[in-house]
Amino acid sequence: MRSPLLNALLFSLAVTMPSWGWADTPPVFTLEAAIEIAAHNNLNYQAALVQKDISQAQITTAKARLNPLLVSDNGIAEKTYRLGLQQTLELGGKRKKRIAVAETQRQLTDTMTNAKLLALRMDVRKTYTALYAALERQKAYEDIVETTRHLLAIAQKREKVGDIPKVDVLGAQIAFTNSRNDHQTAFYQVVSARNRLSALLFQPLSPEQMLAAPPSFAQEALLTPQKQETGQPLQASLTESALNLSLLIEQAFKIRPELQENRLNQVVTLQRLALVKSNRIPNLNLSAGPDLVAEPGQRRLNLYVIGAVDIPVFNRQQGPIEEESARQRQLQIAQQALKTQITYEVINAHTAFIASQERLKRYEAELLPDAERIVKLAQLSFREGKSSILTPINAQQAFINTRLGYLQAMSDHQDAISDLEKAIGTGL
Repeated sequence: MRSPLLNALLFSLAVTMPSWGWADTPPVFTLEAAIEIAAHNNLNYQAALVQKDISQAQITTAKARLNPLLVSDNGIAEKTYRLGLQQTLELGGKRKKRIAVAETQRQLTDTMTNAKLLALRMDVRKTYTALYAALERQKAYEDIVETTRHLLAIAQKREKVGDIPKVDVLGAQIAFTNSRNDHQTAFYQVVSARNRLSALLFQPLSPEQMLAAPPSFAQEALLTPQKQETGQPLQASLTESALNLSLLIEQAFKIRPELQENRLNQVVTLQRLALVKSNRIPNLNLSAGPDLVAEPGQRRLNLYVIGAVDIPVFNRQQGPIEEESARQRQLQIAQQALKTQITYEVINAHTAFIASQERLKRYEAELLPDAERIVKLAQLSFREGKSSILTPINAQQAFINTRLGYLQAMSDHQDAISDLEKAIGTGL
């Protein structure tokens, strides 16, 4: 029988979850499907995409020309009346330079949006892996519950006929109770992990939804960049070449969002510097229109033209020029610091990736098969009366611990993949 607390939680889920409206999901959910859904549904990322529209609007603003002014200059005493238009003509290519700044800032927005998508991809990978591991832990504890239940039943029967002492039955009872507690804890962990993934996807996952194992790839791999699509981070494909550390660092220097942002900021700074220097060239203000003289006996209609320019005597944009020049030097120093930081991040992530993969392989090739064989031998020994019931129980517990260690190794490996993605600046 389930505990009252477990029944209450199941009732709560049954009542609240249908109100979300189940989304159509495939029979087996995959990590890539989760990433795709998150990119489509996640409102935090969608809000970041709106920044692109803002950047496009800023380009439109930069392209705008100054509006003309309607001017009137009337002399009542002289009976002269002027009505004309005043237009400011920007000289020195100021409008062209403003557009260049706005367009580069649009590229900068694309870079930062791709960085947000990469961060979302990493969050989904880790959360998906956590849910998959929680589901597998739940299955592992289900197995040990059934095993200990079966061994307890056998022990009770053999104790009745005097084959084994009472203490062995008590040991089996304790193991069974502990396994039920562990299974219940695993159940709550699954619910929590499923809710975290649902929050990232902005859609609920059904409790019946099956998850595919997070994909891995061979250590012998080489990153080759693919064509970048709009709104997507630069992806990388894996070939059967050696995973070359120097190549990874080279790729990171090309596609890390922080370095791309720095490079684009340097371009923006140079463009702003050119714009500031062009501001030293004064604009030309032209006014033109009819000039009516209404003096009796002297009525005449003329045309007037007035031109005016600033004289750059005091303000020659010294401050803005110095500011942009200093910012350029600051960005160049920051770029060198970033390259040093990224180099060690790639080295550390690469090392952790290889180590986690080797650990995962040892579990798959040695530890899990050996633990499973020990369980079978322990059960056979107990059935043949060569050992106490605690022997198969302990062997089963050791096997479960090995399975849990394997799940942790798998989670560590997925984390290492995410860290490598972050270090390189691309999804793998």
